[in-house]
Amino acid sequence: MPYTEATLTEVSRVAPVSPLTVPHGTSNDTVFRGYNIPKDTVVTVNVWSVHHDPNLWPEPEKFDPSRFIDDDGKYVKRNEIISFSIGRRVCPGEQLARMELFLIFTSLLQCFTFKLPDGAPKPSEKGMRGPIYKPVPFMLIAEPRD
Repeated sequence: MPYTEATLTEVSRVAPVSPLTVPHGTSNDTVFRGYNIPKDTVVTVNVWSVHHDPNLWPEPEKFDPSRFIDDDGKYVKRNEIISFSIGRRVCPGEQLARMELFLIFTSLLQCFTFKLPDGAPKPSEKGMRGPIYKPVPFMLIAEPRD
């Protein structure tokens, strides 16, 4: 199921649920890439910007799960995916969340066929941005599989 894992990772890259990380504070005066950052400065990471950086992702607006598949067809984890933060402040529930997403996604695809209602427009690939990124509302039919 490497392609399923790659698809879920690409979804989190293209449309991160939380475009910004949880705010953190600096405990000391520090210098980062030539910038002086005073003690007690609130710092957040722009996840959306990292996930759409053309220096990291060719054609960043294109949905392409193969970014995470190697030549042998295996899933490749990339450090540039920071949906769950990075370093010492990484979300402790990341592995549980990834397992749950995998199980829910595969169960839904196993149990249902999804299609648009007749005459309905294709859902927009652009979401509604804010503190939480969400899709523009759309209609969908889920038909139970035999």
